[in-house]
Amino acid sequence: MTTVFVIGCQRESTSPSNRSIETGTSAKPVEVIEAKQGEIRSELNLSGTVNAKAKVTIFPKVAGQIINLPVEVGQKVTKGDLLAVVEYEELELNLRQAKASYRAAKAVYQQAQQLAKTQVESQVVQAQAGLSAAEISLQQVRDLSETRTKSQIQQAEAGLASLRANLEKIKRGAREEDHKQAEASVNQAKANLISAENNSERMQQLFQDGAISLQSFENAETQLDISKAQYQMTLEQQKLIKKGAQEEDIEAMEAQVQQAKAALDLARASSETKSWEKDIALAESQIEAAKAGFKTAQLALDIGSWEVEIISTETRMIQAQTALDLAKKRLDDASIRASISGVISARNLDLGGMAASTTPVFEIVEMDQVKVIVNVIESDLNKIELGRQVTIEVDALSEAVEGQISQISPTLDLASRSVKVEIRVDNRNVQLKPGMFAKVRIPVDVRENVVLIPRSALIESGEDGAASVFTVDAANKGQRRLVQLGLIQNDVVEVGGIKVGEKVIVAGQFSLKAGELVKIVN
Repeated sequence: MTTVFVIGCQRESTSPSNRSIETGTSAKPVEVIEAKQGEIRSELNLSGTVNAKAKVTIFPKVAGQIINLPVEVGQKVTKGDLLAVVEYEELELNLRQAKASYRAAKAVYQQAQQLAKTQVESQVVQAQAGLSAAEISLQQVRDLSETRTKSQIQQAEAGLASLRANLEKIKRGAREEDHKQAEASVNQAKANLISAENNSERMQQLFQDGAISLQSFENAETQLDISKAQYQMTLEQQKLIKKGAQEEDIEAMEAQVQQAKAALDLARASSETKSWEKDIALAESQIEAAKAGFKTAQLALDIGSWEVEIISTETRMIQAQTALDLAKKRLDDASIRASISGVISARNLDLGGMAASTTPVFEIVEMDQVKVIVNVIESDLNKIELGRQVTIEVDALSEAVEGQISQISPTLDLASRSVKVEIRVDNRNVQLKPGMFAKVRIPVDVRENVVLIPRSALIESGEDGAASVFTVDAANKGQRRLVQLGLIQNDVVEVGGIKVGEKVIVAGQFSLKAGELVKIVN
């Protein structure tokens, strides 16, 4: 670092030794330079290292064999350029599967948008229809149950009485009115059979609908069987009356009487158990269930439950879309691309090698700009600032280049008591290489339009080290002048007390006395 001197002004000595020498003495040869006006600056001289503006290491995101490798070390690349390709067949299959899943989820979502509300409304209609059907079934059960049971008893009693009468007629022999009565019994039995068949069909439907119990259905089937048997018995009785009874016919008729009596007992027992009450209770419970179902369906419609279905299908579609995006990204990741523009400085794999996510494949350095890193000691921190233009010299270049302070570390290194400073330098011609040694000159103070003289003109005199110079006046005599020193840069010094254009002696002044005659030889 160049030291700056500032020296106060002193009066010129008037001692005899400084008086003019008498005319006639020989002139002393000297060399002079005119004081000039110009610019001078003080600088910090530092050393540092050239670094790339950016250096990135490229890691593969997908593991696999390298199947394409189009770049070489030293090749320039632009951000986004393809550097290598990892095998991707399995990733393509995963992408196809993700696309199919997304299309399916999207179709379900679109269908839900169109049909969800309609389905809920349909459920309300179905529940209402179910309630109406249950109410009708209850009415049918009520209409048929007790009446049907009493009718069965009456039919069984009538059948038994008819058989007994026929048995008596057979025993005593048939008469004309017996034939007519037998024919009437056949007709009545046939009518009862038709009624029992119709009743059985109704009871079967009610049982299938869950409106009556199994016992009621089985009773109807039993009554149908009895009606069939009674019809057959009346037919047999009619035949017996027509042809006349034999001993075995009388026995058969007596057996039929016993069978009819048993049927009557069964009908009475069914009436005593009041099985129709169970059927009514069952039908009523089905109405309550139907009412609850209708209420639930109506509530689902009122609160807009179909929106939940739409949201659910939309969520599944979004999940499928996310899976598709991930599959696309994984496939894209099989192509390794440059993350910055720069130069390939390292390539760690060859074609056919196996890439792994933990092993770097490329290193890229950005060199359109470089940065020179220097360390500034603590005492010089107040002499630098961001944006300051600096001069940089490297041995590989014949001319210095300009740079700019772009970053000053906010903390000091405790060991060196210095701060890391970064200087940005344009390097479009790529002359500066990372790793080069650089000399850096940072201007600290710049002064313009000041009086400058060569440093060789200075003479120190006095105990305080005050500086002075010799000038040549109009009479070609050397005159000693005290000066105030300002900035010193290399061999040039800023002075006060000298005017621009004055001749300052730069050689021969150290043996010269004030007032001596001089001869300018340069």
